[in-house]
Amino acid sequence: MKELDRIRTTLRTSQQRTFPRQIREFGLDLIVREGVFPPEDFKSWRWFSENFPPFATKTILEIGCGFGLPGLLLAKTGALSLLACDINPSAVANTLENAARNGIDNVEVIESDIFSNIPPERKFDIIFWNHPWNLAPENFEFTDDLERGAFDPGYRQLERFLSEGRAFLTEGGKILLGFSTDARDDLLERIIAANDLKSVIVREGTYPNVNLTYKLFSVRHSATAYGLRPSMYRSSCFQEVAHSLPAGKAQVIEPSVILGGPNGHT
Repeated sequence: MKELDRIRTTLRTSQQRTFPRQIREFGLDLIVREGVFPPEDFKSWRWFSENFPPFATKTILEIGCGFGLPGLLLAKTGALSLLACDINPSAVANTLENAARNGIDNVEVIESDIFSNIPPERKFDIIFWNHPWNLAPENFEFTDDLERGAFDPGYRQLERFLSEGRAFLTEGGKILLGFSTDARDDLLERIIAANDLKSVIVREGTYPNVNLTYKLFSVRHSATAYGLRPSMYRSSCFQEVAHSLPAGKAQVIEPSVILGGPNGHT
C-alpha cells in the first residue's frame, strides 16, 4: 500500500497549485484546470504522444482524455476524427476547451465510464487507453475523480475495457493499450486469454527522470482479425510494428512473445 499512498499524496498535492495553468506542448496552447489529472506529475501522456503508431486518416476513440493529450495531438496531425471521453466531467470540459483554443474541429468529447456512453453503432479504427495501471485492492474506494485516473481496483476496469472494446472496432481495427513495468502483465495476460484476444507490444521505452518503462500493446480479436493461421502470428505482428521512430524515444519490439490467442503464449 505504500506506493498507492505515495500516488494519492501526489494527486492531493497537485491540486494545491494555482489554477488555471497554461502549458505549451507539441505546438499546442493548452490550459490545465483544477480537478484534472496533473500532467506535470505523471509523464505517460507525453511518452505515448511522442511514440504513437501510425494514425493518419484513422477514426480514433480515446478513453480517459484528461486535459487532452495525446488525443488532441492525433486529431490535429492526421487522424480523420477523434471521440474523446472521460469519467471526470472536469476533464471533459478541459479537453473541449483545449480543442477550441487550438482550432481542432474534428473532435467530440463526452462524459463516459469507459464505453458506457459510447453509441453502440459507432466503430473506430483505433481505441486507445492510457490505462490506470496501478493495481489497487478489490475493496479500494476512490476518494475523488483524480484517483480514477491512477488506480484500477482488481483490474476490473481493464477487464471491462478489453471485453467490451472489440464491439466498437471497425473490421481490421485494433485496441492500443498503454501500460508500464509498474503494471501487472500476468493479469493482463489472463484477461486477454479469457476474451479470445491476442496482443503484441508495438512500442516500449523510457522517459528521462522516470523510473519505469512504458509499453504500448496492440490488441485484436484472435488470429482471424489478421486473416492468418496461428503459425503465422510472428511474421504478421512483425510487419505491424516495423515502423521507424525518433532516436532515443522508444524501440520497436520484434514480437517474440505474444499474449493471448488460442494457445496463450506462442
